[in-house]
Amino acid sequence: MGKYINKDSKGQQLPNIGKVQALKNDGATITDSSFKENLVCVVENSFFDAAAYMYSENELDYFVNDGSGRRKTFLVHPKAKDLAE
Repeated sequence: MGKYINKDSKGQQLPNIGKVQALKNDGATITDSSFKENLVCVVENSFFDAAAYMYSENELDYFVNDGSGRRKTFLVHPKAKDLAE
């Protein structure tokens, strides 16, 4: 559980805050929270954003229903699976 994207497709470190825009600049597109290939959920925390790779429906369900109230943005990045650590 827990695969995260910390670098873009060029190997550059993603910023602590602003990962949605950085991923969009790297080819990602905003989408809904339905499971699909190369889905990423960016969770906005107080001091950092976390870009989590949704590798399964169970992983997606965990993030959608975590009850935290944190803002989440869903994107599709064509290389999400390769970028996830």
